[in-house]
Amino acid sequence: MRSRRVVVIVAVVALTLGTAQTALADNNATGSVGAVQTGPVGATPTVGASQAGATAAASVPVSIGGSGNNTATNSTGAVQAGGGNTSNNSTGTAQVSSVHASPSASAGASGNNASASVPVTVGGNGGNNASGSTGAAQIGGGNSSAGSTGVFQSGGVTAGPAVGAGGTTTSAPFTLGGEGTNTATDSIGAAQLGGGNNAAGSMGTAQSGPFATFLSVDSAALESDSASGTAADSPSSTAIAVGLPQPGSREAEGAPNRTRNTFGAVKSPTGEPRTLAQLPFTGLGLLLVALVGLAMLATGLTTRARTRLGSV
Repeated sequence: MRSRRVVVIVAVVALTLGTAQTALADNNATGSVGAVQTGPVGATPTVGASQAGATAAASVPVSIGGSGNNTATNSTGAVQAGGGNTSNNSTGTAQVSSVHASPSASAGASGNNASASVPVTVGGNGGNNASGSTGAAQIGGGNSSAGSTGVFQSGGVTAGPAVGAGGTTTSAPFTLGGEGTNTATDSIGAAQLGGGNNAAGSMGTAQSGPFATFLSVDSAALESDSASGTAADSPSSTAIAVGLPQPGSREAEGAPNRTRNTFGAVKSPTGEPRTLAQLPFTGLGLLLVALVGLAMLATGLTTRARTRLGSV
C-alpha cells in the first residue's frame, strides 16, 4: 500500500515538472535603496454599463514585455518594469521594456453607435542600460545611456487611433522610429525618440527617427450614394500621407515638373484679344522701344557733332 502511494507522488511530481513553464525574469537590486522591479506585466481592465436602451463599454488592455533579468545593483531610486533592464550604480532611473496598449471605448443609443480605439506600441530590440547614470528615463528596448545625466530615450512608436460613428470610420495611424538602438553614453540632457540615434558624449541634444502618418476616411454613406449614381464622383475612401512622398507623384518619381511656361511667350487672359505691337521673347511694347532708340540716336548725334567742333 505504501509503495503505491510513493509511486503516485513520484508521478505527480514528474508531471508537474514536465509541464512547468519558463520562469519570468529575475530581479536583482543588491545594495540598492528605493528600488522597484517587476517582470513582464499584462492587465485588461474593462468596464461596461447599460440603461434604458443605451450602452457603453471601455477596455484598456496593457502589456509590458521584455526578456532577460532586471539589475539595479548599488542604485538609488531605480524603477524597472518588464525584463532586460540594467541600471547599476545609478540614481533616479526609470526603465520600461516594450509596451503595448489598446484602449477602446464604444457607446450606442437609439440605433446610433460610436466607437474609438487608440492602439499604441512602444518597443525596440534589446534591453535598456543606464548604468552609472543620473535621472535617466528609458522606454521600449535597445536604449543605452551609461554614465549620463538627464537623458530620455524611447524606442520606436506606432499608434493607430481610429474613430467610427454613423457608418463613417476615420483613422490616422502614424509611426515614429527606426531600426537600431539609441545611444547617449556620457551625455548630458539628451532626448532620443525612435531608434538608431547616437548622441554619445554630447550635451543638450534632441534626436528623432523617421516619422510618417496616414489619414484615411471610409464612409458607408458615400458607397451607397456612388452605387445609386447620385454621387459617382465622390470616393468612398480617401488617404493622405504626410512625411513620405505620395506614390505616383513627381516628388516620388524624381521627374521634373514640365508645366512651366515657355520662355518669351506672352499669354493673354482667356476671352480677351491678343495684345499686338510687342517684341517677341520679351513682351515689351514697340512704342517704348522706339522712343528709347530715338533718344539714344539723338544723344549719339549730339556727341558726334561736339567732337567734330572740338577737333576744328
